[in-house]
Amino acid sequence: MLWVPVAASSEDISEAPHPPRIIVTALGGPPFDLEEARVSMVLVAVGVVVCAVASSLISGRSRPDSHPWPDVVGRLWSVGTLILGACAFLVLAASLANLPTIMWDAVDDRGRPVFGTVVAQPAVGAGLWAIGGLCLLAAGVCGLLGGHRRSRVRSGTAHVPDAASPSRTEPRVTAWPRGNRTHRLAQRLPWVAVAAWVLMIWIPIFDSGDHGDERFIVTSLGSLEFLPTLLLAWAVVLICAATARAFSPFSHWSFVAGLSGVGLLIIEIVLLARPPRERVWVTDSAGEDRSALIVADPSAGVLLWTLGGCALIAAGVCGFISDRRRIERTTQRRTPGEAAERSRRLRRLARLLPLITLTAWVITLFIPVIDSFNDSGPRIIMTSLGDWSLDSTTPPDTFYLVLWALIITIAVLGLFFPSARWWAAAAMLIGALIVVLLIGLVLEPPLLMWDGQLPDGTPTGGMEIGYPSVGYGLWLVGAAALISAGICGLLAQTKRPRPAVQRPPVEGV
Repeated sequence: MLWVPVAASSEDISEAPHPPRIIVTALGGPPFDLEEARVSMVLVAVGVVVCAVASSLISGRSRPDSHPWPDVVGRLWSVGTLILGACAFLVLAASLANLPTIMWDAVDDRGRPVFGTVVAQPAVGAGLWAIGGLCLLAAGVCGLLGGHRRSRVRSGTAHVPDAASPSRTEPRVTAWPRGNRTHRLAQRLPWVAVAAWVLMIWIPIFDSGDHGDERFIVTSLGSLEFLPTLLLAWAVVLICAATARAFSPFSHWSFVAGLSGVGLLIIEIVLLARPPRERVWVTDSAGEDRSALIVADPSAGVLLWTLGGCALIAAGVCGFISDRRRIERTTQRRTPGEAAERSRRLRRLARLLPLITLTAWVITLFIPVIDSFNDSGPRIIMTSLGDWSLDSTTPPDTFYLVLWALIITIAVLGLFFPSARWWAAAAMLIGALIVVLLIGLVLEPPLLMWDGQLPDGTPTGGMEIGYPSVGYGLWLVGAAALISAGICGLLAQTKRPRPAVQRPPVEGV
């Protein structure tokens, strides 16, 4: 339903007098047009994605040996799915009850005024929406029934077949198999990157905006200038996704996947630092040829690119953890002394990695994070204290002062509590905050409009746009160091022994 409309008007815009057409997809507007998206439909779409992802995680987490409250988690998911299905039907009913209408007027080829009304009608997507809502309701009901049957089996109240009633059998509930959740995540996360690259075929990475016939965009299929780079990115993403299934992540695959994700993020930074531009020649009303330089700004595809790179990095981390756990469980070669030594090494890393972040923030006091690279006029320079720099009188930004305080606090606390859960969670949250801040600086770069006068009296002016500089990469390194410190802090915790899976008794034993 991202392409198939839920509601659409029946007018043919190719015929005169070319009336406008209404198209409503699953997001509320034309395909992938986020400007006309409806909040209710976007929330339903996000809920469906979250529900689908949670359903795959529930099958791995709702086990007695891996989650302390498996029945509660499964019941919450089932109730949430039922509520989501009901909300989907309500949104569909509200949309069909208030179909959009457009009043339009225009002038035909003979100069005569024409006008009319365009009314949308339910389309094929409405049927698909209803089927999806029914599937959500059925999934919620099945989840509640399955949880009830599992609770009956565990409590011993389930019916046991005997000779008098051979037709009635015990509910078909089997114990969850023991598995490695990180192993499954390592296999599935690369496909998130593949999905992001497929979406970027339609969602542009760079868009020059509305320049008429001179508009140009860059998608994941690229342009002649960026085609080799984007083909390399496509090859990396597809190879990582294919080998994750074929080789059941081995140790070298994890390293390659994580390094590939880092490489994709580096390519993204390079593309953002030097966005695509094109010089065009136009003829004005006086018949003179004039040239203009059109620069494409980052678009929504940048978020998908970042998501794909982070998914590959996460897959590499999960694959590495999965491989280490598999070795520990199968060979049992680690003695208590070796396990303690491993925890000490992880705690040492958790202490040192935040210091790397702090060092990056100190360096970016002198090296700009965002720079407009202008030497002949006003220049935009942003450091780790915002607009403040060594040669400016602008006071430091309060937000960046708070960020400084958070980084110093997390680095100091890491020296004393490197294996505490709250410290690890705080470190990862601050690292994620920095990543979101960096993405925001790219999507909405700082702008500066200026004007002045040359010594001969000629008026001059222009617009400055801030682009990522060397400090931008240092901030990325600092964010990765904080997230890695949080992961090391979680891995350094003492593992509790898992209880054995309770299997139903075998008849006759």
